[in-house]
Amino acid sequence: MMSVTDWRKINLQMIAKSLQELTYEQVLNPVATETREESTVGPYEVKLSSGVNYSFQAWRGAWTDLKVQAGSILRNGKLAESAGQFFIDIQKETGMDDIILGNFLEEMHNTLYADLHILQRNRGYSLEQITDMSGESVQTVLKGHPKILLNKGRIGWSANDQDQYGPEFQKPIQFAWLAVNRSLCLAGIDTSLEGEAFLAECIQDVDAFKLELTKKSIKEADVYFVPVHPWQWERYIKIQFAEYLHTGKAHYLGTWGDRYIPQISLRTFSNISRPKNLDVKLPITILNTSAIRGIPGKYMKQGPALSHALTALCRGDHQLSAVTVLEEKAGISVSHPLYQQIGEAPYRYNEFLGVLWRQSSSSHLKDGEKALIAGSLFHVDESGRSLVGAYIEKSGLSTDEWLKAYFNSVFIPLYHLQVQHGVGLVAHGQNVVVRMKNHTPVGLFLKDFQGDLRLSQDSEALSGFDLTRLPKHYLIHDLLTGHLVTVLRFISETLQECDKYPEDKFYAVLGQCLQDYLQKNPALATSKDFKSVDLLQEKFHRVLVNKVRFKIGYADSAERPLPILGDDLVNPIAQALKKVSL
Repeated sequence: MMSVTDWRKINLQMIAKSLQELTYEQVLNPVATETREESTVGPYEVKLSSGVNYSFQAWRGAWTDLKVQAGSILRNGKLAESAGQFFIDIQKETGMDDIILGNFLEEMHNTLYADLHILQRNRGYSLEQITDMSGESVQTVLKGHPKILLNKGRIGWSANDQDQYGPEFQKPIQFAWLAVNRSLCLAGIDTSLEGEAFLAECIQDVDAFKLELTKKSIKEADVYFVPVHPWQWERYIKIQFAEYLHTGKAHYLGTWGDRYIPQISLRTFSNISRPKNLDVKLPITILNTSAIRGIPGKYMKQGPALSHALTALCRGDHQLSAVTVLEEKAGISVSHPLYQQIGEAPYRYNEFLGVLWRQSSSSHLKDGEKALIAGSLFHVDESGRSLVGAYIEKSGLSTDEWLKAYFNSVFIPLYHLQVQHGVGLVAHGQNVVVRMKNHTPVGLFLKDFQGDLRLSQDSEALSGFDLTRLPKHYLIHDLLTGHLVTVLRFISETLQECDKYPEDKFYAVLGQCLQDYLQKNPALATSKDFKSVDLLQEKFHRVLVNKVRFKIGYADSAERPLPILGDDLVNPIAQALKKVSL
């Protein structure tokens, strides 16, 4: 049910978020209009080239961004109402031309459509109920990536598609299935899934499925079976792969198997018929957040072996004893017969058809445990109460104790992987999965190794695999930007705003955990290149993501877009250690 009040509310929330992130990205420069401590709430104003002024109440966080009180935002002295008008007002500051801005507003409306439903869905649950939900259920009430202004853009989906397939609607689906000639596939299959075990992961009535194969005279040994998202089948595969379908190189087998619901990432699905079975990741060729959501085939073949190697690495290092690898058990990529011949074709044309099977976190959980994506922890309900605060309260621990548990079971293992082994994972809030017991962090699940796992140039770990190698001072941004700025920044601000726990204390606790780690590993701090990965140094690089979209727009490209740099950041951890004694 549409509500004028709710529509204004989500627009104001989007403006508030945009003021916060565009201040961080140095696109906007709001100024305080009275003298006070910047960490306390007070009036700010930003005067735009368009002649429009925005004023609001906010406080400045440890990372230089502004936490804006959405209900206080005024446009030329009157209550702001339209996020679209705000983006038009700041066009000169963002540098968007009219073509890009028009596309940006389309993406904005898609995001607002989903935001409205999420706002209304949240009212159906108390914070206490959410803390007792499974990690998968919690994802259905979340707002998504906090750094990306338009984080549910879903360009390519209609309103009906959003209602049917958006994770916030929690509607189960079954997959369409293809049998594709093996000569057309790039595949990596774990030995545990050979033979009938492969089909049994997704389809319980294997005998009926095999009868369908007999009817179509399909020999199992000649094909790979590929599940397809129903939207992807109708929108792309049926048309773009018509040659394969009409020449018998691929066969459509109909809808089969278990029921799945989408995770917040849209294209990874949890099996709700048999929750301990493998998750399934599928291409959905829509633009969402930073890129079009296909599945590249480059790393597909090595997925299972790489997963085994990473598991062995973690099991052989006592510092990683609380780390569990969600192993990729199988992956298949099907190339298009024509687009693959075009060297610089838009990347989406080569990522239409494929699948990845990955262990579910549920398959590793013990009694009393849950798996929670780190991006859940800064969720705030409509009354201003925080989910992280609720978990802390239910755990029976002090905030200091709870944070130490998080840092030591999640952050320190990620850091250790980088500085000890030269292994980096893009550690944003959807990739990092926290093992929780009694509402307390006790471990870490690692996932997503298809391009999101990289090595430092001198790493000897995971040798023999085709992985991107980066200088150590670049790789550290998988943790610095991926987790500190994109996850911990929002947790620390949420704790200060909702639970009156100071940001300085938050980063002092983290700093103490880092110091304790370095004391136990003294050789690291004396190594010749430690300075480049030292998280206690005075300054960090500032990585920008929204500014990239303003610059490159929405045209096709042969590669996924890359972030750019702004001015350096003063390190909140180093600053907090100077200010706070624990």
